[in-house]
Amino acid sequence: MRQWIAIFALVSSFAAHAGMVDQAAAVAALKEGKLAMDVRSQTDYDAGTVLNAVRVDDRRLVNQMKQVLNDRNAVFVIFSSTDSKADKAQEKLRAAGYFSVINGGNYEELHNALYSTTHDPAE
Repeated sequence: MRQWIAIFALVSSFAAHAGMVDQAAAVAALKEGKLAMDVRSQTDYDAGTVLNAVRVDDRRLVNQMKQVLNDRNAVFVIFSSTDSKADKAQEKLRAAGYFSVINGGNYEELHNALYSTTHDPAE
């Protein structure tokens, strides 16, 4: 019985972590030079993206990830046009064994947080 409780607790912790946007961690990771996966449309990507971003197609996300990133333990950021699309992409990657995914949420808020000048000491 204890084994089942431990397994349930472990699975629950993974489920609780999946789909949670953490923009602060995403911004920090991008500033450290970590890779970002942009899951928006090609048109949106062409209009602008964030630092270190590579566009990946949501329909072929896992296959493209295998080509771009060999190490499933590498930390990287994922974002999309909406938080829910980023959540779904993160869940797909976790199901494929990528557990170090930082969910940056939607592009607009991530971009604003990354390039914010409100904390500029020169102001």
